Amino acid sequence: MKHSPELLVYKASAGSGKTFTLAVEYIKLLIQNPRAYRNILAVTFTNKATTEMKERILSQLYGIWIKDKDSDPYLQKITEELEMPQEDIRTAAGTALHYMIHDYSRFRVETIDSFFQSVMRNLARELELGANLNIELNNMEVLSDAVDSMIEKLDRQSPVLYWLLEYIEERIADDKRWNVSGEIKNFGRNIFDEGYIEKGNGLREKLRDKDCIKNYRETLQAILEEVQEQMKGFADQFFGILDTNGVKVEDLKNGSRGIASYFNKLQSGKLDDSGKMSGLPRRMGEKNLPHTQRYPRSGRKRTDSSAE
Repeated sequence: MKHSPELLVYKASAGSGKTFTLAVEYIKLLIQNPRAYRNILAVTFTNKATTEMKERILSQLYGIWIKDKDSDPYLQKITEELEMPQEDIRTAAGTALHYMIHDYSRFRVETIDSFFQSVMRNLARELELGANLNIELNNMEVLSDAVDSMIEKLDRQSPVLYWLLEYIEERIADDKRWNVSGEIKNFGRNIFDEGYIEKGNGLREKLRDKDCIKNYRETLQAILEEVQEQMKGFADQFFGILDTNGVKVEDLKNGSRGIASYFNKLQSGKLDDSGKMSGLPRRMGEKNLPHTQRYPRSGRKRTDSSAE
């Protein structure tokens, strides 16, 4: 059996198989001692990574135990490094899985902040803290100070200053407030999102190109203009059908305040849904016309039952 060094460091880029390597290392410890999970702490950056790591370890233990072909890469790697018979490894995997499922609270794969919170709770008495300790992070206060500091330190050579000035000019052209500090702080909340944490390195690499934001905004603007033209086409088609059948907007349910107002907005290039329109159907199958009677092509209006 090969013995691993006391300290082993893996350096790898995204998508290079870190989760596979770490899962193998964890399972190797369990194969050597099926109760080793009680003395192992696995720490990750995000909740998503925590869930993925737990699922990976449990599913591969099960796969090795039941001889699942999808677990063969793990089995081969472990066999090679531990120099044990595969049947012994399978037996140990099943035993470890059985112990972990019946002692799940001691299977610890957690985020860094969860780990430190558990440490503080265990030391609450020594730190003279209350038993009902609750830790909260004031992210917005930190973010606000960081944004203010960034704006103060901008110089003429900074690409960030170029981006901000371009954004301010655009807002002024749209008759909006030029002070964008609040918008930046709002957008900055994304850095606390797990999706950003996972993809942050790739994003920062793209931002090395000073024209990245400009090119991205131009691409978005082109997509927006294409969508607006498409939506205007739908509106033209709608009003064309009404005209072909001799129907006026006033003949529809709720008149100009109904579904026609939606197509009027599309025709004028307004794609937001901020305003509620009283005549829009609540369900896809709901009729907008008060009666099932069809409009004749001759252009005659329907006769309401109430008028009869």
